[in-house]
Amino acid sequence: MQQELAALACQAGFVGHPTHHLPPHDVDFDLVDGWLASGSGGAGGGNGDGPPSCGSGLSHVAGAAAAVSETRKARRLASNRESARRSRMRRRRQLDELSACAAELRAANQRLVVDLNRAEARHAQVARENARLRGEVRRLRERLAAEEEATDRDATDEAAAARTP
Repeated sequence: MQQELAALACQAGFVGHPTHHLPPHDVDFDLVDGWLASGSGGAGGGNGDGPPSCGSGLSHVAGAAAAVSETRKARRLASNRESARRSRMRRRRQLDELSACAAELRAANQRLVVDLNRAEARHAQVARENARLRGEVRRLRERLAAEEEATDRDATDEAAAARTP
């Protein structure tokens, strides 16, 4: 980015202007006492006095810009690969957690099925016992009613016999 700015500055005639107004970037370009240089390594007449000029440094700047672009592309690709790797690991971890959860749920479901079968068997046993007890209650009531009827008949017969002289 800075190399591109340097090339643009050269083309626009800004070489020789202070660079404090330029934003900081991660690639350095040639600076001479805080002045933007073309990268040629020398100043206007080669005497080293004053700001540098835009001579043959343009091809160097263009090559550097291409190198910066390739470096950025390589960094971006590496970053994308790392991000994809982290994403795959995160998905794998989530899949492992979900698989473990599914296994726990299957085991719990199996325990619940066993408990349900026991409860159904116990229910059937209690229902049979309840039906048996209701039958016994019915038979006992019938027997009691028959005995009460017989007792009432005997009492009536005795009362009738006592009235007859």
